[in-house]
Amino acid sequence: MTEIDLSRLPTGARGWSALVEWAASSDDRQERYFLEMKSDVDLNGKRGRHKVAKFVLGAANRDPAKAAKRFGGHAVMLLGVSAGAISGIAAFEAKDLEREVSKFTGADGPGWDFERIRVDDEHDVIAIIADPPTARIWPCLADGEGLFNGDIYLRGDGNTEKAKGVEVQSMLARLMASGEAPKLPDITVDIEGSVMGVQFDPKRVVSWVEDAKDDYLRGIGSDRGGGPFGILATQGLMEQRSETDFRRQVERWSTAAMADPASGLHDLAARIAVGIRLRVKNPEMRSLRDVRVDIEFDEPVRALDWEDPDRDDRAELFPDRPPEWGRDSLAYILRDTHIAPFAARDTDGLLQISQTSPAKLSLSLNLLRSKEARMTEEDDIVLVLFVEDESPEQLTARWQLTAGDVHDLREGTLVVPVAHYDWRGPLASLLGDDDAQADEGAV
Repeated sequence: MTEIDLSRLPTGARGWSALVEWAASSDDRQERYFLEMKSDVDLNGKRGRHKVAKFVLGAANRDPAKAAKRFGGHAVMLLGVSAGAISGIAAFEAKDLEREVSKFTGADGPGWDFERIRVDDEHDVIAIIADPPTARIWPCLADGEGLFNGDIYLRGDGNTEKAKGVEVQSMLARLMASGEAPKLPDITVDIEGSVMGVQFDPKRVVSWVEDAKDDYLRGIGSDRGGGPFGILATQGLMEQRSETDFRRQVERWSTAAMADPASGLHDLAARIAVGIRLRVKNPEMRSLRDVRVDIEFDEPVRALDWEDPDRDDRAELFPDRPPEWGRDSLAYILRDTHIAPFAARDTDGLLQISQTSPAKLSLSLNLLRSKEARMTEEDDIVLVLFVEDESPEQLTARWQLTAGDVHDLREGTLVVPVAHYDWRGPLASLLGDDDAQADEGAV
């Protein structure tokens, strides 16, 4: 048997030929952790290229201490070799192999190379050489032949398989102990659009709520079941609430409305404001999975779901206020209840409200590809700042970004301009002030 120095990779054509001869004749199964042989691989097809990708990933996820015992930490896959036979494989295009493998490893994936060992005029043995592993964990980044997106593969004694839970735990422990945890790239987060700054008179809105409360209570009838409509009431076609329940309902609404007068303007603002868009840009040649961006405003900015201004129903002040006495009937419910069909939405790339005020937003991205800029839709969220005096020129927000496969945190600050709107005059007219001036502002 040819003498082979397994402490380092062979050099030159003679050294590689010696390794091939030794591998074909050796029955030492202990070496299969560092060496793999395949006789039936065609690198002109995806199936063969995917086997190379799986080997590279599995070799990169090995225990560095154990890997260091052979070939200086490298792992070698010999294609066109089997026990007792050296047949080689057909010629192939190197660039096609490299491009296909990078789909699964990423452009900045674990290092690897290959050597050609001539067999005859039409066939070569190909040695795929995987670099020594570090403590970093390399997940698979795509689906393929025997490969599944998100799986972690590990080179074992004679095969490369999906890592078991205890093996992943060991990888994580090595990663944390090494201090070599990967860092997030210099991702940028920007908001396109502006905050709608609405100037209004909260005292006037509170006064309207007080008047509305009085109107509610004056409308209470003394007899719910008597009179000419008594039979209708007993059949559920008239007022369904007791006077006590109605008074409690009105009191709860008026108390909440006077504590936060701006809440009654949400429906109007959500139809007038222009939605913001969030842009997340990855500048590096490295894809990230399970990306989450959280944004938080310090000022009392309100995040509202954008509403279509062309909706059939009209916008109202305090649309959540209770129906007047005598209106909470079966006929009223059937006439005014509109049940929109439920359709589940994919949350990938969907900007969502975590908290209305101060506004907190979140964005989840299943995949942020290398050199990619993801932009949310315009008609998701609007930002509104209700003020008694004139609104500021701009506001700031803080953002944090994390990714599922990286134990790191990226942070930054956003500066968002404020577009000023004076609603004092229009609201005074809407609320019934006869002396409201048209030149006090426009919605």
